[in-house]
Amino acid sequence: MVCVLSLQLESDDLIPEDLQKHLIPPDSFDTRPVVAYLVRFALAHGASDIHLSPMPDRVEVALRIDGVLRHQFDIPVEIHRRLVVGLKNQAKLVSYKRSTPQDGAMQVEGCDVRIATSPTMHGERVVARLLFQVSEPKNLSNLGFTTRELKTLESLVDRPQGLFLATGPAGSGKTTTLVSLMIRLVEMRKARLSNDASYRSSVVTLEDPVEYVVPYFHQTSIHAKSGMTFSEGLRSILRQDPELILVGEIRDRETAQAVVQAGLSGHVVFSSLHANDTAGVVPRLLELGVEPYQLSAALSGIVCQRLVRLLCGECKVPDGEFFESRGCPKCLGSGYLGRAAVPEILKVTEEFQDLILQRASLKLLRRQAQAGGTLSLEESAQYRVKEGLTSKAEVLRVIGGSRDRPPEKSGVAAHPPGSTAL
Repeated sequence: MVCVLSLQLESDDLIPEDLQKHLIPPDSFDTRPVVAYLVRFALAHGASDIHLSPMPDRVEVALRIDGVLRHQFDIPVEIHRRLVVGLKNQAKLVSYKRSTPQDGAMQVEGCDVRIATSPTMHGERVVARLLFQVSEPKNLSNLGFTTRELKTLESLVDRPQGLFLATGPAGSGKTTTLVSLMIRLVEMRKARLSNDASYRSSVVTLEDPVEYVVPYFHQTSIHAKSGMTFSEGLRSILRQDPELILVGEIRDRETAQAVVQAGLSGHVVFSSLHANDTAGVVPRLLELGVEPYQLSAALSGIVCQRLVRLLCGECKVPDGEFFESRGCPKCLGSGYLGRAAVPEILKVTEEFQDLILQRASLKLLRRQAQAGGTLSLEESAQYRVKEGLTSKAEVLRVIGGSRDRPPEKSGVAAHPPGSTAL
């Protein structure tokens, strides 16, 4: 039975002792407790993904923690082969198919887990995305926005109708921000009615999948294979007397046109799509067939955001004008603990609407956004470096570009201090 650990590994790569007992015997162990252990291990470390990556002589187990993939330990190849078969069976995949990618889902330890397998030169690679549903996202003030940014966001959504969009790469916190804004908007409306206990707000969402379960939201998960797409679901939503609508993502022409039309017809609509910055949302929607006059009238605001890791409060030290972290047990030696949003917020002014109607170039749209008071991602990030919340290296990793210069004192200082971990 000791052969489970016969592979020669570095000391830091040894399989945890409480996992070893589940790997006996190596050719016929029950995979279910192993899968449950890996999910618990990942959740305990605050990970969003588990990677099983085959190498020529071993398989690496890595976790994505605060957006960074970090190696944890290795397992022998023979253990991995049986584990993959078990994972496929639990996710209702075809276990004997090894030459083509497969996607599936399962529930483990109260957590929704999405499984993706793909063939490689050294065996099948497996990535498990953890979708641990919580009752509600954190309060807006705890997502890392400054007081000034919060007031701007609230003003953009506090309208009788219109379209508010979030953009950014996958995993940048778009859904968290949108759902938190919707919760805040419901609270504001209730307060205006003297907190009438009988007040209800009709909030309907389409998500892929539902990430946060909010008791008074009517939430639906997308199931494309059964015909429940964003565009199909949106048609149904509009017949449900909604006040606030969340469409998780704009992926096609039909959804784009329906979302914009909903924003024109007496609803407050929230959605997301992929673009490099706030101004880039406009040409993206025009490419998807939205008419300029409709987009100009419906669009109220856009937030583009990234997530940066926060310096660990236990081990961060001054480094000249700024701060750096040395790493400690609390942050697992990384020097960072938790993440916070770095936003670029665009308010759609009359001047910006005119440029949409003219199908203006992206360069002109960006110039007008800046003239209207939009601070770029870089400027927002520089402020957080100056406040000692994150590091220059982290900003360079997440936002990129030539951002190794110190934060500028002009323009950025208008931000009131204060943000906390996501």
